[in-house]
Amino acid sequence: MKKTILSLVLSAFILAGCGGNADEITAERAKEIALGHAGITAEQATFVRAEREREDGRIVYDVEFYTKDFKEYDYEIDAQTGDIISFDADVENFTPSSQTNTPAQDSSSAQNSVTEEQAKQIALAKVPGAADADIREFKKDRDNGREEYEGKIIYNNTEYEFEIDATSGEILKWESESVTD
Repeated sequence: MKKTILSLVLSAFILAGCGGNADEITAERAKEIALGHAGITAEQATFVRAEREREDGRIVYDVEFYTKDFKEYDYEIDAQTGDIISFDADVENFTPSSQTNTPAQDSSSAQNSVTEEQAKQIALAKVPGAADADIREFKKDRDNGREEYEGKIIYNNTEYEFEIDATSGEILKWESESVTD
């Protein structure tokens, strides 16, 4: 009798999807939705995660992946409907560099192809009138296996935050906001 009850309970648990709702999308479907929205194929992406979690009272999939050119994508997808709740791509105002070095090239020649001074000048060129004295934070960091410069410029009541690829000089992230808000 105990074996029969245990078998029924286990069968019901398995049929119910181990606690999940049968109407929910799968993690694989959430990945497909995110890739489709980003316009990227599965072959072009490396997934960091696709996890089912509870957020603000609902079940969502947190999907994160990046591409070979180090663009990072984060998606939050509703597990019931498959709707994209939020997404972020760390490629705002992405500007290709005229340099030809890529992360796949010889690391000894490419590792330090952009100096700290060059990176500062790249950032300052995006803020007409700003000077070295307006750079309030600046450091070299490693993110997603890539060397980059991160910094902050404050000029004319606006704060600019940036990330610049230390190999190519490409602006990977650029954000601005008023300091008077």
